[in-house]
Amino acid sequence: MTYKTRFQYLLDKARDIAQAQSPLKPSLPPLFFFTDPKRTPHPEDIAIHMPEGCGLIYRHFGETHASQRARLLRKITRDNGLTLLIGEDDALALEVEADGVHLRQTSIPRAIDLHVTHPHLILTAACHDAETLRALGADSGLSAVFVSPVFASHSPSAQGIKALGVKGAREMTDLSSLPVFGLGGINCDNILSLRDSGLAGVGAVDAFRL
Repeated sequence: MTYKTRFQYLLDKARDIAQAQSPLKPSLPPLFFFTDPKRTPHPEDIAIHMPEGCGLIYRHFGETHASQRARLLRKITRDNGLTLLIGEDDALALEVEADGVHLRQTSIPRAIDLHVTHPHLILTAACHDAETLRALGADSGLSAVFVSPVFASHSPSAQGIKALGVKGAREMTDLSSLPVFGLGGINCDNILSLRDSGLAGVGAVDAFRL
């Protein structure tokens, strides 16, 4: 399976998941590639293989050449019909004219001010617990949240945390008035199992590795 074929398969199945939740045209891409400086050190090489209609969340975690890489990713995503969000760094997102910002759970309180100040930005956030998820609504400024880990994941933040599984993902979506995306361990082998999970889409890291 070529990279493009694999990524297209993931997108097709992510669309099936999103359409099972809502048959209406989704406001966000159903599939997001989350970059990781260690696991995907050259996200631009991956982005050029991604099919139109996907999203990319660039998480630079303070890497030295973040601005240059973000500009390159902005060009690739714009040329290829992809949506670009910048992880946590709204200043960089505005600098490169990204489509939005992805926030850590601890940064969720920033969302409402960002939404008021920059209403054109798509705002998403990580959400790791039911209590936080239940409290979020349309007044949060967020367009969607990502719950994780859905399956066992290599992410450092997921170590020692029990995976939600399909049942747990469904329980989280039932709590939320916002669209809920799944993240963590999702790949070509298990994405089909999320068809009736209630998720509005999925994100992945390792599934996009070249």
